[in-house]
Amino acid sequence: MNKSIVVLIVGLVCLTVWLTIYMLSYSNMYIKNKLTLFMSSVFGLPVSYSYSVLATVIYCLLPLISCFVLGKVAGFQVSQLFSFAYGWRTLLVILLAVIGVMSVMAVFLMIILTISPKMNIQEEMSRIKWIEGIFMVPTKVAWLLPMCSACFEEIFFRGAFLKGLLVSGMGTVLAVSIVSIAFIVNQCILADTKIQKLVLGVSSLAISMIGSIAFLSCGSIIPSMIMHASFAGFYTNGKK
Repeated sequence: MNKSIVVLIVGLVCLTVWLTIYMLSYSNMYIKNKLTLFMSSVFGLPVSYSYSVLATVIYCLLPLISCFVLGKVAGFQVSQLFSFAYGWRTLLVILLAVIGVMSVMAVFLMIILTISPKMNIQEEMSRIKWIEGIFMVPTKVAWLLPMCSACFEEIFFRGAFLKGLLVSGMGTVLAVSIVSIAFIVNQCILADTKIQKLVLGVSSLAISMIGSIAFLSCGSIIPSMIMHASFAGFYTNGKK
């Protein structure tokens, strides 16, 4: 079997396991309550947001483990993803990536609100389960949770998954397309309504395409991590 196909299958299996475990942790109320009480009793966190902290840990740990699996299968060291050369070129890539993704979403939201002025996108998005959890965390630290999740998403999708496909012989356009589709599915499956899926789908496409370009330009995942973390922190900052 072609090595790139093997890497693709392994990547999709890792993604499936990651999402299944994460979704099970909050969809099953018995498990969620047990985890909440565990975090509250062991670490002394308030019951109101102890689960949100644990959910973030689960959401970040699983893709990190998956990165090492993909690295083993594809034949690269995970540490290679973080090679970083300081210089004006790298800083320019980071700046353009952040401006690019913010601009795409700003234009998209303007179009949506022009078509449907009465639509309350902020309220709609605040009903997504993981975002509801963030609103329960103290404002001073709430922004850290989505930023951490964003960084580990980049390490898996634009890092290990994309690099694994490329080093195993898959073409750049096809590899970026596959990673982008997988990322969009990863985000939309956590939403409930059509509006939520539309907003997450467009933002995920923008993040994936721009993040992939940043990674391919620098050979490092750090620029896309900064871009995605900035985006996540900005759009989830504040209380409902």
